[in-house]
Amino acid sequence: MKIAKSLFAGSMMVASAFAGVDQAQSQRQLVTNIVLVHGAFADGTSWGKVIPILEARGFHVVAVQNPLTSLSDDVNATRRSRRDLHPRRL
Repeated sequence: MKIAKSLFAGSMMVASAFAGVDQAQSQRQLVTNIVLVHGAFADGTSWGKVIPILEARGFHVVAVQNPLTSLSDDVNATRRSRRDLHPRRL
């Protein structure tokens, strides 16, 4: 059940990103960077079909490759992946 809830939450975040794209692009585009984080039993390649769609819409997309060894290691990997991104554009 936890996995289903996580997948649903992740799907909703992606759907909300797509829903606001046209509106965001018609106004001033505030978000330029998107960081995608996979759940358990997956890796960064699971975003392979989503990334080109977001990039075609003008976003800079990073898929985090979490090691899944511990929560702390996953958090550190996510922090490293967004280190080079503009902090106010995330």
